[in-house]
Amino acid sequence: MRTSHLHDFFARAGARFAERRGVEIAASVADSTVEYQRVRDAAALSDASHMQVFRIPEAGAIDALDPLLAGNVARIRYGRLLHTFLADEEGCLAADCYVANNDDEFLLVCESLADDSALRALFMERGAAAGMEDLTDTHSLLSLDGYKAWAVAREIFGSDVLGLPYLSVENCMFDGEKVRLFRAGKTSEFGYLALIGRNQAEALAAALAESAGRQGGGVCGLSIHNDLRLEGRFFNLYAEGAAVRDPLPLGLQWMIDFEKPEFRGQAAIGQRRQAGLRQKIVGVRAPPGQDLAPDQALLEDGREVGRLVAACTSHVLGCRLGLALMDIGGAFAGLSFRLDRPDGPEIATISMPPIMPKSLGVKLDEV
Repeated sequence: MRTSHLHDFFARAGARFAERRGVEIAASVADSTVEYQRVRDAAALSDASHMQVFRIPEAGAIDALDPLLAGNVARIRYGRLLHTFLADEEGCLAADCYVANNDDEFLLVCESLADDSALRALFMERGAAAGMEDLTDTHSLLSLDGYKAWAVAREIFGSDVLGLPYLSVENCMFDGEKVRLFRAGKTSEFGYLALIGRNQAEALAAALAESAGRQGGGVCGLSIHNDLRLEGRFFNLYAEGAAVRDPLPLGLQWMIDFEKPEFRGQAAIGQRRQAGLRQKIVGVRAPPGQDLAPDQALLEDGREVGRLVAACTSHVLGCRLGLALMDIGGAFAGLSFRLDRPDGPEIATISMPPIMPKSLGVKLDEV
């Protein structure tokens, strides 16, 4: 099992660890309510080193990556990120990917359902001749998220970071070390990923954590990110992604360039697309006090019409939320279904996301 270079730092912060797809993660640091509030109201630092990171020189990046990924790598402008995915040959999700066009290099940052060795083998087979490097073992990746995450980023990296639009990358400096800073959070609040060499990783983590503390936040684990992603309706490969695997009912068509001549899994995805969707993901909300859990059934007139694939607690709404894979005829908001049995509690389908993140009220050009 791969262990983060930042294990000791998060252990000293009180982290409890768990395994995620063959990688040890700092799952939680404090009570979930505390961690949730650190993101929604302040700033929180997490260890994102479970993600795999690759670097490839600009000259060979498009030829190496474009035939693999569903998005169009050739169209990524300088300084920007593409959010897309890697499928297997059957057109099922294998990895959720950011691709960054950064100066003279392209960077590939992946959350993967495959283990490290399998993903490394696939990318290095295509990219080794072009100079691709696996940075996973030589670098650490930190996730800074929250309503006031911008203030932490400004304090540590300078005021220029306030000009970064969503899905962009900038080269910054910390203590003489190069940091690739990605504006790319998935909590619906401000978010940044900071990639730094392993020798300076703990010093950067300490600086970010101290700054977050001055904003009323602190350190948190990755488990709370599952709730934050679902509540904000950001795709989670490890929840609904792992349960469903097919990008079409998951609503990930926006990650695909269907005009590309080639990408991995293209034929299988194209065949399913031509046949038409039979199921689709829809948001659901339970009444206060009612639990929701993955794999529970939704019934209409005693007949199963859907099944929960992910669930979370919404601290804003005071109830449980979920995502259900529904028959296409009932996959829209405003309907009610019974949970698990014909006389079970009523569960309503809703528009997602059901909350308004505080970050939408911040105008960075005025701070």
